Amino acid sequence: RKLNLHPVESLEDPDVAIAGAGIAFLELGGLPSSDQQDKLVVSLQSHLGQSRSKAEEAVILGRWLVTESGGTQQGLERLTRRLYKLRGRDSFASLMAVLKDVAAAGRDAKVSTRQSEALTEIAALYRIN
Repeated sequence: RKLNLHPVESLEDPDVAIAGAGIAFLELGGLPSSDQQDKLVVSLQSHLGQSRSKAEEAVILGRWLVTESGGTQQGLERLTRRLYKLRGRDSFASLMAVLKDVAAAGRDAKVSTRQSEALTEIAALYRIN
């Protein structure tokens, strides 16, 4: 880690950024159950081609980055901005596929108000209308 640089800003692995964004998005909907967290891991395996252990490791590191960012909202914002810097618009499909799975795993399979607001911010970042 570089001195005087936030851990998210030194992140070079877009898959960890997506995993962190996924856990932050999940937590915006309320305290996640172990089943919901497992569905995030399965989604990362499916959409990013990760092994189970790699996906679990990415979620743990992503969770730490969210904590270092000061919470779920700030973590999601930082991680999606970093992902955009790393991969540009090419990262949008993978990110949204994971977030869609996370939303489907949520309570009543609906997005919360905070999750909906986060999706609006992500669309603005990627300049999607």
